[in-house]
Amino acid sequence: MIVTIASPCGGADKAIVANNLALLRARAGRRVMLVDTDPKAQSCAWCSEMAAAGVTPRVAARVITGRALLGELELLRTRYNDIVIDTEGRDTAESRAALIAARLAVVPVTPQQVDLGSQYKLIARLNSARMFNPGLRVLFVLVGVDGAPSDEERAAVRAYVARVMSATLASTIIRGAAPADMDALYREVFNH
Repeated sequence: MIVTIASPCGGADKAIVANNLALLRARAGRRVMLVDTDPKAQSCAWCSEMAAAGVTPRVAARVITGRALLGELELLRTRYNDIVIDTEGRDTAESRAALIAARLAVVPVTPQQVDLGSQYKLIARLNSARMFNPGLRVLFVLVGVDGAPSDEERAAVRAYVARVMSATLASTIIRGAAPADMDALYREVFNH
Protein backbone atom coordinates (compact mmCIF):
# COMPACT_ATOMS: atom_id res chain seq x y z
CA MET A 1 0.00 0.00 0.00
CA ILE A 2 1.29 3.46 -0.84
CA VAL A 3 0.43 6.21 1.63
CA THR A 4 1.33 9.77 0.67
CA ILE A 5 1.61 12.46 3.32
CA ALA A 6 0.75 15.82 1.78
CA SER A 7 0.50 19.19 3.43
CA PRO A 8 -0.49 22.70 2.47
CA CYS A 9 2.90 24.09 3.50
CA GLY A 10 5.23 21.27 4.50
CA GLY A 11 6.79 21.44 7.94
CA ALA A 12 7.42 19.27 10.94
CA ASP A 13 3.85 17.98 11.36
CA LYS A 14 3.96 16.30 7.96
CA ALA A 15 7.30 14.62 8.69
CA ILE A 16 6.17 13.52 12.16
CA VAL A 17 3.08 11.84 10.70
CA ALA A 18 5.06 10.17 7.88
CA ASN A 19 7.83 8.94 10.17
CA ASN A 20 5.53 7.52 12.82
CA LEU A 21 3.20 5.80 10.36
CA ALA A 22 6.23 4.14 8.73
CA LEU A 23 7.69 3.06 12.08
CA LEU A 24 4.39 1.70 13.39
CA ARG A 25 3.82 -0.19 10.15
CA ALA A 26 7.31 -1.72 10.41
CA ARG A 27 6.58 -2.70 14.02
CA ALA A 28 3.53 -4.55 12.70
CA GLY A 29 5.92 -6.82 10.81
CA ARG A 30 5.61 -5.22 7.39
CA ARG A 31 8.48 -4.36 5.04
CA VAL A 32 8.25 -0.57 4.82
CA MET A 33 10.07 2.02 2.72
CA LEU A 34 9.89 5.68 3.72
CA VAL A 35 10.36 7.80 0.60
CA ASP A 36 11.25 11.44 1.09
CA THR A 37 10.57 13.79 -1.84
CA ASP A 38 10.93 16.90 0.31
CA PRO A 39 14.23 18.73 -0.38
CA LYS A 40 14.68 19.20 3.39
CA ALA A 41 14.82 15.38 3.71
CA GLN A 42 13.57 15.51 7.32
CA SER A 43 12.22 11.96 7.17
CA CYS A 44 15.49 10.47 5.93
CA ALA A 45 17.41 12.38 8.61
CA TRP A 46 14.98 11.04 11.23
CA CYS A 47 15.51 7.44 10.03
CA SER A 48 19.28 7.90 10.33
CA GLU A 49 18.88 9.29 13.86
CA MET A 50 16.65 6.37 14.88
CA ALA A 51 19.10 3.82 13.45
CA ALA A 52 22.02 5.51 15.26
CA ALA A 53 20.01 5.40 18.50
CA GLY A 54 19.39 1.67 18.03
CA VAL A 55 15.61 2.00 17.60
CA THR A 56 14.13 -1.14 16.07
CA PRO A 57 12.83 -2.09 13.70
CA ARG A 58 14.85 0.02 11.32
CA VAL A 59 12.84 1.79 8.67
CA ALA A 60 14.42 1.90 5.22
CA ALA A 61 14.41 5.41 3.77
CA ARG A 62 15.38 7.02 0.47
CA VAL A 63 15.31 10.48 -0.99
CA ILE A 64 13.81 10.38 -4.47
CA THR A 65 13.38 13.57 -6.44
CA GLY A 66 12.73 14.50 -10.00
CA ARG A 67 11.10 12.45 -12.69
CA ALA A 68 12.48 9.20 -11.30
CA LEU A 69 9.76 8.91 -8.65
CA LEU A 70 7.17 6.90 -10.59
CA GLY A 71 9.72 4.44 -11.95
CA GLU A 72 11.31 4.03 -8.53
CA LEU A 73 7.91 3.44 -6.92
CA GLU A 74 7.25 0.61 -9.37
CA LEU A 75 10.51 -1.05 -8.33
CA LEU A 76 9.90 -0.44 -4.63
CA ARG A 77 6.42 -1.99 -4.82
CA THR A 78 8.02 -5.32 -5.63
CA ARG A 79 10.31 -5.20 -2.58
CA TYR A 80 8.17 -3.61 0.13
CA ASN A 81 4.70 -4.26 1.52
CA ASP A 82 4.11 -0.58 2.20
CA ILE A 83 5.58 2.70 1.01
CA VAL A 84 5.06 5.92 2.97
CA ILE A 85 5.89 9.05 0.98
CA ASP A 86 6.72 12.35 2.71
CA THR A 87 6.04 14.88 -0.03
CA GLU A 88 7.07 18.45 -0.43
CA GLY A 89 4.57 21.09 0.70
CA ARG A 90 4.46 22.91 -2.60
CA ASP A 91 3.03 21.73 -5.91
CA THR A 92 5.76 19.82 -7.73
CA ALA A 93 5.90 16.97 -10.21
CA GLU A 94 6.96 14.70 -7.34
CA SER A 95 4.10 15.69 -5.05
CA ARG A 96 1.58 15.18 -7.86
CA ALA A 97 3.10 11.82 -8.84
CA ALA A 98 3.08 10.66 -5.20
CA LEU A 99 -0.64 11.44 -4.94
CA ILE A 100 -1.45 9.69 -8.19
CA ALA A 101 0.44 6.55 -7.09
CA ALA A 102 -1.09 6.41 -3.60
CA ARG A 103 -4.03 4.47 -2.27
CA LEU A 104 -4.34 6.96 0.59
CA ALA A 105 -3.31 10.58 1.06
CA VAL A 106 -3.01 11.74 4.67
CA VAL A 107 -3.14 15.51 5.02
CA PRO A 108 -2.06 16.96 8.38
CA VAL A 109 -3.72 20.33 8.88
CA THR A 110 -3.91 22.87 11.70
CA PRO A 111 -7.02 24.99 12.32
CA GLN A 112 -4.98 28.01 11.16
CA GLN A 113 -4.31 26.40 7.76
CA VAL A 114 -7.91 26.07 6.64
CA ASP A 115 -8.16 29.38 4.84
CA LEU A 116 -9.54 28.42 1.44
CA GLY A 117 -7.79 31.26 -0.38
CA SER A 118 -4.30 30.40 0.79
CA GLN A 119 -4.77 26.62 0.55
CA TYR A 120 -6.52 26.44 -2.80
CA LYS A 121 -3.46 24.92 -4.52
CA LEU A 122 -3.45 21.86 -2.25
CA ILE A 123 -7.19 21.36 -2.71
CA ALA A 124 -6.76 21.59 -6.49
CA ARG A 125 -3.82 19.14 -6.37
CA LEU A 126 -5.84 16.61 -4.36
CA ASN A 127 -8.89 16.91 -6.61
CA SER A 128 -6.69 16.60 -9.71
CA ALA A 129 -4.99 13.49 -8.32
CA ARG A 130 -8.39 11.87 -7.76
CA MET A 131 -9.18 12.39 -11.43
CA PHE A 132 -6.12 10.28 -12.38
CA ASN A 133 -6.50 7.97 -9.38
CA PRO A 134 -10.24 7.60 -8.65
CA GLY A 135 -9.55 5.11 -5.85
CA LEU A 136 -7.46 7.62 -3.90
CA ARG A 137 -8.76 8.04 -0.36
CA VAL A 138 -8.01 11.41 1.26
CA LEU A 139 -7.86 11.61 5.05
CA PHE A 140 -7.31 14.95 6.74
CA VAL A 141 -5.95 14.84 10.30
CA LEU A 142 -6.00 17.73 12.72
CA VAL A 143 -2.52 18.35 14.15
CA GLY A 144 -0.81 20.72 16.55
CA VAL A 145 -3.85 21.39 18.70
CA ASP A 146 -3.41 21.97 22.42
CA GLY A 147 -6.38 20.39 24.16
CA ALA A 148 -9.64 19.88 22.33
CA PRO A 149 -10.31 22.05 19.28
CA SER A 150 -13.15 24.52 19.65
CA ASP A 151 -16.45 23.98 17.85
CA GLU A 152 -15.53 26.85 15.52
CA GLU A 153 -12.17 25.25 14.69
CA ARG A 154 -13.81 21.88 13.99
CA ALA A 155 -16.43 23.53 11.77
CA ALA A 156 -13.74 25.40 9.82
CA VAL A 157 -11.72 22.21 9.29
CA ARG A 158 -14.83 20.26 8.21
CA ALA A 159 -15.73 22.98 5.69
CA TYR A 160 -12.17 22.87 4.35
CA VAL A 161 -12.22 19.04 4.06
CA ALA A 162 -15.55 19.22 2.20
CA ARG A 163 -13.76 21.04 -0.65
CA VAL A 164 -11.88 17.85 -1.57
CA MET A 165 -13.74 15.09 -3.42
CA SER A 166 -14.60 12.19 -1.10
CA ALA A 167 -12.26 13.39 1.66
CA THR A 168 -12.85 12.60 5.31
CA LEU A 169 -11.62 14.04 8.59
CA ALA A 170 -9.87 11.60 10.91
CA SER A 171 -11.37 11.20 14.34
CA THR A 172 -7.81 11.22 15.72
CA ILE A 173 -6.23 14.54 16.69
CA ILE A 174 -2.41 14.64 16.78
CA ARG A 175 -1.02 16.67 19.66
CA GLY A 176 2.73 16.72 18.98
CA ALA A 177 4.20 13.22 18.70
CA ALA A 178 2.10 11.64 21.46
CA PRO A 179 2.36 7.84 21.07
CA ALA A 180 -1.33 7.26 21.84
CA ASP A 181 -2.36 9.77 19.15
CA MET A 182 -0.06 8.16 16.59
CA ASP A 183 -1.34 4.67 17.46
CA ALA A 184 -4.91 5.85 16.94
CA LEU A 185 -4.06 7.47 13.60
CA TYR A 186 -2.22 4.30 12.53
CA ARG A 187 -5.37 2.27 13.17
CA GLU A 188 -7.46 4.74 11.15
CA VAL A 189 -5.02 4.65 8.24
CA PHE A 190 -4.25 0.95 8.02
CA ASN A 191 -7.37 -0.71 9.43
CA HIS A 192 -9.88 1.17 7.30
